[in-house]
Amino acid sequence: MIYLKRICKSRIKEILAHIDEKASLGDYLKEIPNFLTVFIVPFYFLTISPMLLEMSAGTGISTGDLSLIITFFTIGIILGQLTSILFNRKLKRLTIITAGYIFIILMLLALLFTGSKIIFYILYLMLGYAAGVIWIQSTGYILENRIRNKERLTTIFLSFYPLGSMAAPFIGSTLIRNGLNWRYYYYIAAAASLVIMLLFLVLKRGKEHSITSDEENIPVRKIFFNRNINIIFAIGCFILFFYCISEGIMVVWAPTFLRTVKSFDIQYAGLAVSVFWFAVLIGRLIVSVFAGRIKTNTVLLSLSIIAISSMMIFITLDSVTASLIAAGFAGLGHSAIITLGVASAGTVYVKGRGILASIVFAAINSGTSLAPFITRYVSRAGMTLSIAMAPLFMGFSLILIVLKMIYERKVLARGGKIADS
Repeated sequence: MIYLKRICKSRIKEILAHIDEKASLGDYLKEIPNFLTVFIVPFYFLTISPMLLEMSAGTGISTGDLSLIITFFTIGIILGQLTSILFNRKLKRLTIITAGYIFIILMLLALLFTGSKIIFYILYLMLGYAAGVIWIQSTGYILENRIRNKERLTTIFLSFYPLGSMAAPFIGSTLIRNGLNWRYYYYIAAAASLVIMLLFLVLKRGKEHSITSDEENIPVRKIFFNRNINIIFAIGCFILFFYCISEGIMVVWAPTFLRTVKSFDIQYAGLAVSVFWFAVLIGRLIVSVFAGRIKTNTVLLSLSIIAISSMMIFITLDSVTASLIAAGFAGLGHSAIITLGVASAGTVYVKGRGILASIVFAAINSGTSLAPFITRYVSRAGMTLSIAMAPLFMGFSLILIVLKMIYERKVLARGGKIADS
């Protein structure tokens, strides 16, 4: 009888291990609120890009001043991501997310009535902060998920951002084309936020793994206890930092470059960005299929080379068709670097993954927020030189990827560890 019990227990463990390894579609569907959390972020700030003229006419604020909303929102995201883990010391993750969405809805409703530039900046700063806090909490759900293939899961998770980036300007332009007031966008964003919050309450209540335990309250020095892993983690963060500068320059500056230097029509200049984001999405979906089968560093190296070469073609050729094709390949090159980078750097240690995620996304958004300032400064020396910063910074990522590969091989050759998982 005792022998039979042992066999049963052993068999149950094998079945559970098999289930954990072979995640079902249902396991991924349970993460829909996390996916939508990433999808909604571009709605909060990118929707304004096609509406700046109408917003300026309605508020009396210049388009240049209104465009700084993006900077304040991004600063808020960084601050939120850096401090998100602090809330877990007293509150459960689901409570933080619910409170965060309630706060976001209130900020969006407040934006319906403001016409002051300073109030706009403050509200978008707070909106970004809440979005940053929620982002890290959602990332915690993803990184601690029972699905073992974190590369695939993270790729799907972050693939919803380019989806939102493509949808947000479409919503804004649709409102304007149909003669609706631009402030209706805040109603749409608030309603979408409410739906996501309700999905969290339905799908995550009673099913979360609390991170208020001693595991998340351990000192930072006990999390980063291995020197080799620390170096690999730091390199991974800088790879993402330089990557996001490259991506930010392409997204922000490509339309202006095409219109001023290549004399493209505004339709084709805007289409180039849409093609870029569409290729990013397709690339992430492709990589999600092969994630776990090909080494992460190999994929990162290949994508960075594609990105650099495509951006150089994009800059040098004057043909509309060639530029659009090059923009597509540039998007493909940029596609999965961030997703694989987050999955890799965010899981180097078993404990303290909330802190790891905070640092990783702080590096990502720091690069994103720095991109407009780089283009603004360098553009004084020439528009072509300014857009050329995109392949340059991707080149820095490429160098770090190679250094990371070399360093990891040396560590493994000495019998060391490159991850504590």
